[in-house]
This record gives sequence, structure tokens and C-alpha cells, in this order.
Amino acid sequence: MDIREQADKCIKECEKNAEELRQLASKVPNRQAGNMFSHSAQKIEESIQECRSALNQL
Repeated sequence: MDIREQADKCIKECEKNAEELRQLASKVPNRQAGNMFSHSAQKIEESIQECRSALNQL
């Protein structure tokens, strides 16, 4: 597996994890905890964008 394939695999996993966190956020009765899950998902999505930018430089 080359670098691009490995990075694509990681990005897809991160996208899945971010979505799972967003789903958790909507199910958690504690609003503060839900907001923290949503914020974590947002940080993962920001990291995904950075990874995509890095891929474009290869």
C-alpha cells in the first residue's frame, strides 16, 4: 500500500469517527457532553482537511 492509499484509508476512518461522534452528540442527555462530542468531531474534520492538503502536495 502506497502513501496515498494509506492516507485515504486513514481519512475514511476519521470521517467515520467524526460522524459517530456527531451521532453520539445528538443522543447524549447532557448538553455539555454533547457539545464536547460535536467539538471533537469538528476538530477531526479540520484534521481531515489538513491531510487532504498534504496529499495534494505529494
